[in-house]
Amino acid sequence: MKKTNRKGLIITSYILLFVVTFVLSALICVKVTGGLPNKLLKTVWNDDVGTCYSNLTYENDGNHKYDLYVPKKADSTTNLILFIHGGSFNSGSKDDGEEWCKYYAVKTGCITASIDYSLQKKGVDANLNKLNEQVKNSVSAIKAKCSELGYSVNAMATCGVSAGGTLAMNYAYKCAKTSAIPVKFVFQLSGPSDFEPSDWSLLKKVNKIETDAEFLKWMTGVDITDEMISNGEYTKYVDAISPARLINNSSVPSLVGYGLRDHAVPSTSRTLLVKALQDNRVKHDYIEFPHSNHGMYADLDKLQEFLDKSLEYCTTYFDY
Repeated sequence: MKKTNRKGLIITSYILLFVVTFVLSALICVKVTGGLPNKLLKTVWNDDVGTCYSNLTYENDGNHKYDLYVPKKADSTTNLILFIHGGSFNSGSKDDGEEWCKYYAVKTGCITASIDYSLQKKGVDANLNKLNEQVKNSVSAIKAKCSELGYSVNAMATCGVSAGGTLAMNYAYKCAKTSAIPVKFVFQLSGPSDFEPSDWSLLKKVNKIETDAEFLKWMTGVDITDEMISNGEYTKYVDAISPARLINNSSVPSLVGYGLRDHAVPSTSRTLLVKALQDNRVKHDYIEFPHSNHGMYADLDKLQEFLDKSLEYCTTYFDY
């Protein structure tokens, strides 16, 4: 009996340790990589540099807004960099992208934007297919607003961290050609790339999700049954929300970065994504953060490398 109780105590301790690690990593990712360390993103932003149009509307059922950053040096024909915040799909806001957006607006002369989107909570449908539609609607609204301001936006890139990295990839891989503004490339940090339920057992415990079927409905918006899981029918729905499974030989160039000590996102998200990019011969760069957890804060040299490479992507894949 004592051995059984001790074993249960050990298991409970491991689960609690994971919960604490996951929550802290998510908070660090939002606070640190949500804008990235300020000393790396530090830039001057005032009325002489650019204008921020705050709390603009786009079509969605949650009254979500977006912020638009327009640098003074933007050409009348320009490009868009869209930032999507992280937060485990259940937290964070467009404000997390403020420094990120200012940085890229100043460095590239592109218009930048940061959006809010539906967050996953009990009783709220915020599946990844729905979130992709929200991103799509925000891009349409951004294009219209830019036109109103006198700018023609002919190309864009999506970017994000953590959950935002997933949404950035999903939109880039699914909607590059159908987007109101064509997507030319994507760059992201720490984004989950695959949602096979067996890889997310501890996350399900954190979110108090008891079954694979419940997890799959949470993520896909589809009523998945146990029978669909046993016969493999569920797979096509996971395919539709997993960036690593969406990649093909016509996918846009991709810049991705992952921490080797990430305990919040399964390592398969890194390995499957890189393999898919390699197998499909997609132009890409993978930057490894050897000492970093999910927050990506322990390798500032690699973070600087990521930022520099993202600016190279802007020069290479945008028409200036």
